[in-house]
Amino acid sequence: MGVTPSAARFLWALFKVGMTSYGGPAIVAQLREELVVRQRWVREEEFAESLAFAQLVPGPVVPATAAHVAQRLYGPHLVFMAALAYALPAFLLMLALSAAYFRFGGIPAVHAVFRGLGPVIVAIVGSSLLSLSQPALQDTRGLALASALAPLFFFEVNPVLLVLAGALMGIFVMPKPQHAPFSSLPPKGSRRRGLAWGLGAAVALGLVLLSLAAWHPHLARLGAEVTKVSVLAFGGGYTAVALLYHAFVVSHPPLVSPQEFMDGLALGQLTPGPVVITSTFIGYKVAGVVGATMATAYTFFPPACLVVTLAPHFARLRQSQAFHRAVRGALAAFVALLFHVLARVAETALVPLWAAPASLLALLLLRVRVPVLAVVAGGAVLSLLFLA
Repeated sequence: MGVTPSAARFLWALFKVGMTSYGGPAIVAQLREELVVRQRWVREEEFAESLAFAQLVPGPVVPATAAHVAQRLYGPHLVFMAALAYALPAFLLMLALSAAYFRFGGIPAVHAVFRGLGPVIVAIVGSSLLSLSQPALQDTRGLALASALAPLFFFEVNPVLLVLAGALMGIFVMPKPQHAPFSSLPPKGSRRRGLAWGLGAAVALGLVLLSLAAWHPHLARLGAEVTKVSVLAFGGGYTAVALLYHAFVVSHPPLVSPQEFMDGLALGQLTPGPVVITSTFIGYKVAGVVGATMATAYTFFPPACLVVTLAPHFARLRQSQAFHRAVRGALAAFVALLFHVLARVAETALVPLWAAPASLLALLLLRVRVPVLAVVAGGAVLSLLFLA
């Protein structure tokens, strides 16, 4: 461990990363550059272990990595501040973009831009499906499990139940995992302290939802649905996007239209940080600034509860074959879910004759590692030129 900075310096470093980080997995590299290379607050092997932990728990990987580092440096009390510092820049920008969208979205030029971005969103979801399939479908067992679950999503079976079913089946059908070595350095703070912080924060979040149930049912539903997404979304941001789609578009009654969801996802590509910041857009649609704030809080704080609770048990988790197999099964279920979302999004976006070729071109650009932001920006410019 390097020299431990003040909490304020550490949080400012996370805020800077959150303000400038684009590109999905590339954000991990930017966080490592700041904490390991530039500041030398964390050793390489310690950062690698925090990243490994983040990949085993649900929620966005980068905030969980930052939260785990915060717990190792300061203890569980700073984990929630770390999540807030990282998410704040993306939240503020998405809040501004959401307000502009719902005020000016009816202008023909703006409408044309979002209509042209539809095929790009299909390509982004398709590229994410391909990326998630690599770790999830490593063998015929993963492929068979995903294939068995995929039709059930089209029959609108509750996706949460299907993900849990995938995790349960994974325990029995997935192969024995290969374990990476781990260090013996535990996070700062005892297991009892981590449990107290994690459960205390979870109870507080739950009480807020209960108090809102009678006053503002839509707001309570928003918080509850986003919480389910944030604590179940293994495997990266687009598993959360898939769950958000089912929670707010496919659900009855829907709170967001398919077109609005795609537009919100497009705006999410223009903001720094994880793509799950799309929840801010959904929250704004449901209840304005209050809804956006609540959706963002329930996107990042429940995973932080899991971090402070599970971090002291990380070594045991990495040794648990049942846990690894359950994660593999859940990832296979998410592949099936993302395939369903891809089909639904394509049904909405690929109506014009030019849309399918445009989507294939965008997919090719993404697979050869052209930055997502560049593909989205290029699509917006072309839409403005040819569709407005």
